[in-house]
Amino acid sequence: MTAVKRMFVLLCGYEILPMNVSLRGADPKFIVSVPICTYLLDTRDGWVLLDAGLDSHHLVDPGQIEKYFSPGRWFPPPIVKPVHEMEAQLKSIGIGFEDISVLILSHLHADHSGHIKRMPQARIVVQKREYDYAFSNAAKIAYFPEDYDIHGLNWDVIDGDTKVLDGIEAIFTPGHTPGHQSLIVDLPQTGKVILTADVGDWIENFDQEILPGSATSDEEAIASIRRINALRQQTGAPMFLTHDPVLVQKIKLAPDYYA
Repeated sequence: MTAVKRMFVLLCGYEILPMNVSLRGADPKFIVSVPICTYLLDTRDGWVLLDAGLDSHHLVDPGQIEKYFSPGRWFPPPIVKPVHEMEAQLKSIGIGFEDISVLILSHLHADHSGHIKRMPQARIVVQKREYDYAFSNAAKIAYFPEDYDIHGLNWDVIDGDTKVLDGIEAIFTPGHTPGHQSLIVDLPQTGKVILTADVGDWIENFDQEILPGSATSDEEAIASIRRINALRQQTGAPMFLTHDPVLVQKIKLAPDYYA
């Protein structure tokens, strides 16, 4: 019996990117606006959130803009309008950051780690390889340590496929980053769904088995794409992607939900 009652999709902003960031080999002259989605699960054991979005503080504070989003770094900056703010979307559902009991992180890039600091009470589930990499001295792109290197957080560091709650399974899908993970969620009416996170930004990554533009391991990245495809075939489960600019316009967004 699944513990999950409902799933909300939160649209938390947009990134402005050359197409080859999402699709390996695409023409970088083409620029696309890709969504940043997170997923909120209402369960009998409390509220569970997959990924923490991007902290818009980084986009309005001049020092943060210079530090992270000036030319030669991550440029141009993402867009987070008031309608995209996670706090407002949680409020529309009737909860706040303080109500999140479990925060699952697909990985620790800044568009997934932004509001970790707002949920110190939460059990924060992350893969060991991701945790070790994020806290290492290795040169890293798109990791903002001030979002997650915070004293007192309740880290739950897992290693490989792990049942998080009844009806929520974390599956190890490395490649985009060393310790990336996705989720299989069992909804009471919809059935199983696959929350791919950044295994592939677009449906083309899966349908055509095209590598993402950015990967720490091409071999692991293509293996993870093929793993998700095998799960789709075995279960018939639909995929929910984090960054697909077309699919996001076709799904229910919070405060609507999937049951």
